[in-house]
Amino acid sequence: MRILIAGGGTGGHATPAVAIVEELRKRDPRLRVLWAGKKGKIEERICSNHAIPFRPIPARGWPRGGRIALRLWTLVVLALGVFRAGLMLLSFRPQLVLGVGGYVSLPVLWAAQRLGYPTVLHEQNKRLGLANRLLAPRAAWVFLSYPETIGHFPGERSAVTGNPVRAAFLDPPDHLEACRRFDLDPAIPVLLVCGGSQGAARINAAMADALPSFAPGSMQVVWMTGELGVDEARAAATKAKIPVQVFSFIDDMPAACAAASLIVSRAGASSTAEIAALGKPSILVPYPQATDDHQKKNAEAFETAGAAVLLEDALCDGDSLGNEIRGILGDASRREGMAIGARQLARLLAAEEIVETMMTLVVDTPSRA
Repeated sequence: MRILIAGGGTGGHATPAVAIVEELRKRDPRLRVLWAGKKGKIEERICSNHAIPFRPIPARGWPRGGRIALRLWTLVVLALGVFRAGLMLLSFRPQLVLGVGGYVSLPVLWAAQRLGYPTVLHEQNKRLGLANRLLAPRAAWVFLSYPETIGHFPGERSAVTGNPVRAAFLDPPDHLEACRRFDLDPAIPVLLVCGGSQGAARINAAMADALPSFAPGSMQVVWMTGELGVDEARAAATKAKIPVQVFSFIDDMPAACAAASLIVSRAGASSTAEIAALGKPSILVPYPQATDDHQKKNAEAFETAGAAVLLEDALCDGDSLGNEIRGILGDASRREGMAIGARQLARLLAAEEIVETMMTLVVDTPSRA
């Protein structure tokens, strides 16, 4: 089977594609997959780590409120991306093209639809992203993460599958093993702080301010800051009365999450899906500049289910974050209730359901080889 994947830009777009590739490889040992994305973005690193061939595509995000000249240049880049994508499609001749969102998916899927290649889309967020809104009318199938997805899509060609997560999050290490990997005391609550694949300046600043207020023995912290915040975080950690481990990036996130008693995170689609799969209570701080404010909608879904506390970015400071952390870590029954709420949001078979439909479409569509 030959599958072309297009999209990325953030972990929220790229991580579900990895979960889908893992499931495809389990089912088809002769699978040929190619990923088209933006050079230098997270999808290129992911492809290198997972032995997925990668091809760069010229693309730019649409400048919202930008000057006319900038918009014209964006259209030129988009046209170049469509041309490059067309050549790639004619060379690779995929049986199916999967778009996982992000502006880089638009030229690839647009070209595929005009050349007659069947396309499917996956939307990670509660609101359809711009690329998926433009591509949905011609898609053979649209996979959704939320039943209340906002946006127009062909209802007869869509299904709510949830957001697929990598296999490691479905079979994580137990608490003791996870704590051992990070040299943590399994008898003391663990706080995991992470702002996503690129960090979060607001969360990092609030955490640095809150650290001195935590009493000795109350908890231990695993803190992923992103590259830009690591030095300041390490300086703040030296003043804390509790153990604090600071990382610019954590490769073994399944173990870090499995060790955690509470997670502080942005509300990106992949992060929230992983939190749900592991059944972890969380404090979600939506990134306010996310397109269409989709992170806030993701966080609201978790708050409604009793799985998380939604803390607005503008209100996230040392006092508010510290108080929320103490309130949750100091109430075991509340944590258990939040964990139950998170597990109820999990869609553990998302990757399997998506791959089942993809393989059916491939079988039902005449080959162009």
